[in-house]
Amino acid sequence: MKKVCILDYGMGNIRSLKNSIKKIGYSTVFYSDKNEINSNLLIIPGVGAFNSAMNILKEKKIDDKIKTFLTNKDNNILGICLGKQLLYTKGSENGNIPGLNLISGKVDIISDIKNYKLPNVGWKKINVKKNLGKFGFLTEFNQQKFYFIHSFIGKPNDEKNILATSEYKDINFCSVSSNHQNLIGVQFHPEKSGDVGLNFLKSTFENLN
Repeated sequence: MKKVCILDYGMGNIRSLKNSIKKIGYSTVFYSDKNEINSNLLIIPGVGAFNSAMNILKEKKIDDKIKTFLTNKDNNILGICLGKQLLYTKGSENGNIPGLNLISGKVDIISDIKNYKLPNVGWKKINVKKNLGKFGFLTEFNQQKFYFIHSFIGKPNDEKNILATSEYKDINFCSVSSNHQNLIGVQFHPEKSGDVGLNFLKSTFENLN
């Protein structure tokens, strides 16, 4: 059975993620078990504030281990929700905070318009782009609905890093991003998205491994 390493750094409940991964036939190991990434596929989950998460990663030097992990071309990362946001260069939540800088761009609030109630919660479609190369498998999820809950979004500097978009009010935002090499980030929660979420995880794992 193939295994997936979950980065359990204290930001968010990872039980549902572990259960979802088990349902699709993969075993899980946690980073904290040996303080190492013991798999060629790492999931960075997370719920909460960008600055708090980055402080933990830096304090425990996990940020350096993540970057070293990616120097092996056979290793891959899936970032989920806050985990996706941490992949960017910086975040504006509670100040301008440096991120992992694996995707050039910034994490900012969805909108500061007062009558735009945040967080953005609920089921939203993803609009998958064409000609995605290695990530072409995503087209099977085009127009499928996934569960979102977030107030901030990652904005890649280069549009080629946007694999899919979604909409909140009249705002079209990046819901799936990548460096087109060995990492992918999703703003939604596949582990909370029912069967389509399980299928997404399974397809992603199969195509990244």
